[in-house]
Amino acid sequence: MLSLEPDPDFSFDPATRPYKAGVRPFRTGSYRLETDQNTIPGKLLVHNYGHGGAGITMSWGCAEIVRDIIRRHGSAGGVAVLGAGVMGLTVAKLLREENPPVCVTVYAQRITPFTTSDVAGGQWSPSMVDYYRSDPTAREAYFDILRRARKAHLARGPAYGVSERPNYTPIKLTHLDELPVDIVCPTTPLDHLPFVKLRKPGFKYDLLLVETHILMKKLHDAVASLVERRTFTALQQVAELRQAVIVNCTGLGSRSLFNDTKMVPIKGQLVRLRPQLNLKYLFSGDGQVFPRSDALIVGSKNDRNVDNETIEDAACEQIVRTMKRLFAGQTFMRALTRPTWLSVDE
Repeated sequence: MLSLEPDPDFSFDPATRPYKAGVRPFRTGSYRLETDQNTIPGKLLVHNYGHGGAGITMSWGCAEIVRDIIRRHGSAGGVAVLGAGVMGLTVAKLLREENPPVCVTVYAQRITPFTTSDVAGGQWSPSMVDYYRSDPTAREAYFDILRRARKAHLARGPAYGVSERPNYTPIKLTHLDELPVDIVCPTTPLDHLPFVKLRKPGFKYDLLLVETHILMKKLHDAVASLVERRTFTALQQVAELRQAVIVNCTGLGSRSLFNDTKMVPIKGQLVRLRPQLNLKYLFSGDGQVFPRSDALIVGSKNDRNVDNETIEDAACEQIVRTMKRLFAGQTFMRALTRPTWLSVDE
């Protein structure tokens, strides 16, 4: 039997810790991780975007595959990385760790702490990402990314904000249950969740907490000298870059820059409460609770096809009230099912 865990303190003060909103770069059908030698003649273009709510989770795995592609192709003429979110920064970091280091320039409109990645909650969990489930090759490629990513996060460890944490939930999480057991151990059924009033049956998953503020600062500091602030509004501007290899990590920017009509914005919102270092677990339910060293993160509301970062105070406060009632044993969990738009091969 598990020992009881302490409940979170859900007191909030937006004046001290403002709410946050971010727009996830979801791609219907599948994220995009592939080479493209046709769009910009004479250059190798590598696409690495569309990971939805799993950017932090998949980052190192995708970056390793991009690095492997560039190893095979060669990096003479240098590499341009478009975007300084977690996808772009991990690619740049791995390329600079090559022996000898690859000549890299990161072109970005935004840098940390103002990227979409900086608004991520930080649980290692491939949620809100799609892939071609009916295709065995695509499924194995997805699993390969996650194996690499989890191993790399663990290898980087606390210096990059990574720690192992149990995740408690009243409902099985289908996006985890579909993974091989060497990526995520099978869930542990619980007769009672380990909380004072939230005592209904549930499950425990062994996951990771990735403290976003630590990870993003560490990555940015490592490649800051390589970053050039720049906004691309047309493909021709990309084609005119001097580098022979271009890695596209622009996320939602690929919708207009590369005419990718499969890109869909999904707005999420986070509430930052005071840090509560006594909490050593993660929680998923009608919202999430992620205790980080900088704040207790509570979120999120997911709005498909909403492409703005406007913070909705009422929605954020409702998220907190819902979680507070849940831990008080006053509400029941709605089923956590995969949305139909997140499970259709297109």
